[in-house]
Amino acid sequence: MSNFQTILIAIFLAFFVFAVLIFSGAIKIGGTSTKSGLQGKVVIWGTFHSTDLSKSFDVVSKANKDLSVRYEGKDPSTYQQDLIEAFANGTGPDLFIITPDMIKSNNNFIYKVPYANYPEKTFKDSFIDGADIYLDNEGVLGFPIVVDPMVLYYNKDIITNEGIVYPPKSWDELFTLNPTLTKRDNQGTISRSMIALGQYDNINNAKDILATLLLQNNNFIIERQVDQVNQTKQSYISVLNSNPSNLAISPTSAVVEFFVEFSNPSDTAYSWNRSLPNSLDMFTAGKLAFYLGRASELFKIEAANPNLSFDVTQIPQIKDTTVKRTYGEIYTIAVNKKSGNIASAIGVAETINQGDDAKNFSTALSLPPASRALLANRPNDPYLFTFFNSALISRSWLDPNSAKSDSIFKELIENILSNNLSTGEAINKAQDELTLLLRK
Repeated sequence: MSNFQTILIAIFLAFFVFAVLIFSGAIKIGGTSTKSGLQGKVVIWGTFHSTDLSKSFDVVSKANKDLSVRYEGKDPSTYQQDLIEAFANGTGPDLFIITPDMIKSNNNFIYKVPYANYPEKTFKDSFIDGADIYLDNEGVLGFPIVVDPMVLYYNKDIITNEGIVYPPKSWDELFTLNPTLTKRDNQGTISRSMIALGQYDNINNAKDILATLLLQNNNFIIERQVDQVNQTKQSYISVLNSNPSNLAISPTSAVVEFFVEFSNPSDTAYSWNRSLPNSLDMFTAGKLAFYLGRASELFKIEAANPNLSFDVTQIPQIKDTTVKRTYGEIYTIAVNKKSGNIASAIGVAETINQGDDAKNFSTALSLPPASRALLANRPNDPYLFTFFNSALISRSWLDPNSAKSDSIFKELIENILSNNLSTGEAINKAQDELTLLLRK
């Protein structure tokens, strides 16, 4: 053999041994850096803009002279299909960024890091409680990076002009505030609204709002079930209509009835109807006191109306609750189990959610990190301060298909508003549709 061939074989054997040591548990990850062994090419896919993240990945590449990291931003509307086609063709990325609604669809493509390599305790100590959604019976599904939590934006001019000192901390306060904040003419036409609740089509984040309310009531909508005979097998079931405490009114019924109450013209809570503009447009026009939106919408709000006087706070909670929650889109980096450079892929994923690299990633996206250590150092910026606090209480759910579940929740609300079905019947129908969706 030539010298070149000998060197090439030696490099390959060294990489092979490194990979075997990781998989066997001899080299631990999740606390012990593997940066020194990173080499080769690692391709990452995600839906964030390339310009936002390329610099962050360049830093990782420069810190490892034998490593090349390339990020490719994909169209969110075709991302899942792009992944499926790439995996089928053997051209998939080494790492891919996913959200909880992509777990089920990509379960067969994800390399699940065994708990022998990355202990469950280490994961839970490192990331927010909501990140536990990326743990299953086989191992760690990914390395959480950032969170996009639901928060409450509010128009400062509207509430201060009405003598209101603080935005609501509990949902109950809305009933007291509505007579003051919602303005109607003699014909009942709403010219200014307190909050956008009760409808679906013209409310941004309607599904996320309902998810927030359900999560606050300890309903996680979808749950994993492990096969008691074969522990490596698991399935998903819908628990939307569950009532574990056998309450007279189930938590889900209470949530849905609370939600639709705000679109009932005969109710004192009436503040929204289907004839009004989209809730985000209503807020940026200065005609909506409270807007339930994601942290990522901050710049969109600022761009739509630079003169709007607004602030942001945590989303309202159940009165006297001892556990705060909000819905949060928790992004994680998953490893392609057929990656040709799986050891370095795992090393890059781990690097990105630790220390300065994780901080740079969070800063590039203007979203709070999923890391507990980073969330402990809250920024001085008032918006980010709220986003960090909201990230800490964020939870998510195992949405099997974001677009189809959105249709299911929309039908649930509209069946009640149109009196086609009772609240209980509408919830049961939604439950059945989610069950069918899980079987596909």
